[in-house]
Amino acid sequence: MKLNMKLMRLFFGALLLLGLSTLVGCGRETPSASAEHAEAAVGHDGHGEEHAEEGEGHGDEHGEEAATLKVAELRERGVVTAPVSVRTLSDTLRVPAEVRFNERQRAVVTTRTEGWIERIAVFANQHVRKDTLLAEIYSPKFLSAQQEYLLIAARARSDASGDAARLLKDAAQRLRILGLTDAEIRELKKTRKPIAYQHVHSPIDGVVVSHNVSVGDTVQVGQPLFVVADLSSVWADLALNETQLSQVRPGAAITLVTQSYPERRFTGTLLSLGAAVNEATRTVTARALVQNSEGLLKPGMFAQAEIAVGSEREVLAVPAAAVLQLEGKPTVFKVEDGVFHAEAIEVGARRGDYIVVKAGLTVGDEIAVQGAFLLKSLMLKSQMGEGHAH
Repeated sequence: MKLNMKLMRLFFGALLLLGLSTLVGCGRETPSASAEHAEAAVGHDGHGEEHAEEGEGHGDEHGEEAATLKVAELRERGVVTAPVSVRTLSDTLRVPAEVRFNERQRAVVTTRTEGWIERIAVFANQHVRKDTLLAEIYSPKFLSAQQEYLLIAARARSDASGDAARLLKDAAQRLRILGLTDAEIRELKKTRKPIAYQHVHSPIDGVVVSHNVSVGDTVQVGQPLFVVADLSSVWADLALNETQLSQVRPGAAITLVTQSYPERRFTGTLLSLGAAVNEATRTVTARALVQNSEGLLKPGMFAQAEIAVGSEREVLAVPAAAVLQLEGKPTVFKVEDGVFHAEAIEVGARRGDYIVVKAGLTVGDEIAVQGAFLLKSLMLKSQMGEGHAH
């Protein structure tokens, strides 16, 4: 009995030792397994480093783009630079204005006799030369005047007295009043055939501003048919208030700016000052002659006029096209080390095509005078990209 108990204790002890060894063996990794886990961990860390490097490179790329507006490259895209300099400019007044016809180059074409419109040769907005045919009118009175001229011409051929020649001269003058040219009168005398229709011609070179009749309309003596205007120059009526009158003199240079062409400057000369104050607006109208060789200014347009006043003086100034608003401040793009940088400046009054600089630039500084808007767009675009990278 005692022996059996001894054997049972030995058996259970062996089982206990076997179980403990199994537990210890499960808690350990083999060398190969440990190596595999280590490699996996290193691989994961390397992947993280790769992502970090990629992200860092992506951010650097945008940062470089934001800082690199290279002068050499942007000149190929139309950006022009020039050094800042001192210019001789006059003080100016800025006043509202309205474009008008130059009445010295505007003609209202009327009928010389009553009749009917047989044909219209040109219409509104067409350009014409002097003596261009505008319309034809059938007129019994016009035909009668030609018949009378031919009768007097026939008598003059058989009558050598001075009376016949004088009558023929008077008849020819009546035909001129009705619109015939000297060449047409000679042709009439030669062929002895009346011209069927009265021809209406343009008295000047210009553009047909309006035509007021249609084919078949009855017309009377003096009735307006066409308006033709030469728009190579126009008048501008400027509205001056009473406090500005003492600063303005006829002959002063003026510059006109319109909403239609904000980058263009139309130059002219002040012709006269109005004789009375408008009671409703309390302004005086000053009239200027403005050159308009391209025909861009249209009568009826509103504009702003700058009138040169006072004496000229030397000031630091830059072209108006070089100055842009950036973050609410007047800004130019200055060249430093071959790269454009935005430079905030303090400005004074505008003087024609230039803006006076009070602070922020010195003589000789090189800035973009054309293409500043492109530079601003590229800079803002790169800043947006940099913000996205962060």
